[in-house]
Amino acid sequence: MKINILLNDNFFNDHCTYSFAFPIFKSLNFIKDKGVNINFFYSYKEKLFDSDILIIDSRFCGKQKNLSEFIDKINKKKTKNNKIIFADTADNSGQIKVEFLPVVDIYWKGQILKKKETYMKPHYGGRLFTNFYNKKFKIKDKNEQYSQPVTDKKLLKKIKVCWNMGLCDHGLYSHIKQKLFSIFKSRFFISNTKRYYKEDKKEHNLSCRIGIKYERETVEFQRKKISSILNKYTNIKKLSRFKYLDEMEQSKCVISPFGWGELCPRDFETFINNGILIKPDMSSFDTWPNWYLPKNNSTSGPTYLPFKWDLSNLEYQINFALDKYQNLKQFAVNGQNLYEKFTVGDHSKELFTERFIKLVKN
Repeated sequence: MKINILLNDNFFNDHCTYSFAFPIFKSLNFIKDKGVNINFFYSYKEKLFDSDILIIDSRFCGKQKNLSEFIDKINKKKTKNNKIIFADTADNSGQIKVEFLPVVDIYWKGQILKKKETYMKPHYGGRLFTNFYNKKFKIKDKNEQYSQPVTDKKLLKKIKVCWNMGLCDHGLYSHIKQKLFSIFKSRFFISNTKRYYKEDKKEHNLSCRIGIKYERETVEFQRKKISSILNKYTNIKKLSRFKYLDEMEQSKCVISPFGWGELCPRDFETFINNGILIKPDMSSFDTWPNWYLPKNNSTSGPTYLPFKWDLSNLEYQINFALDKYQNLKQFAVNGQNLYEKFTVGDHSKELFTERFIKLVKN
């Protein structure tokens, strides 16, 4: 099987493309052993379609001056023997790019809404949670926008979960390795950190170093509310990366709010540093791997402590986690074990390869 992948070339400034491509580069030899040959392209060429499957990165499409012309090219070039997969590499579950959905065979996304029918409704701010804050608290954006709804229900079956940003490296030097890979395109720099903090003796109760300024009020609302609640618990002012991770290493619990997307690098930095992840409820989303396991799950023990989107129980959850830390620190161990399994475990490359092959064949 021959697969061509069309990617955005700027890996350093585009973490979405980088985190999507990372596990492919990492597992390339394993994928090849399964009889799949992958070629990477960073510009549009006619020979892109000389393949069994063409995967198109959404961030590449975002750079096109004339998007409708680009879509028209794809539509004209596709054949029955050439499967087209559109990889929406944005880090949020919303904003389906409806102009591509009728054209491509499969629409990948790292995280999707469990109830796909929800995509048939416009969401204020383009996300389920921004829509929630608009409806619940009457928060409005200065520059208002809505996600475009999917109008044909039959198209929903094209939307599939691929893999999320968690498989990317989130270690201490990950930003340096990302920069070097962007320059040299060498797989030498593609590796996940093996430096995991295992100690449960922590000097600090809580860490939540976050920015609260966003272009959209519905996105920043949650963070502003969280920062006001946390004032009596900890300092939220941002630190340098090394100081930030050093504090996280010594913190029992880490609060990780939504940003532009629901998943956040802080989630995985928390797993690496053996903290209890306290995060807005993730039960509305489907993703792979699913890092966000609640108390009652059949896979393993809980990996995070969720709080409601309206933040009504955030303070309760914080106090509960700190008061019962000796009991709840197993949450951190569960999260770390799960994260190790898929990133540096003995079979991590095989697990991704199995996922990748299944996705491209179905």
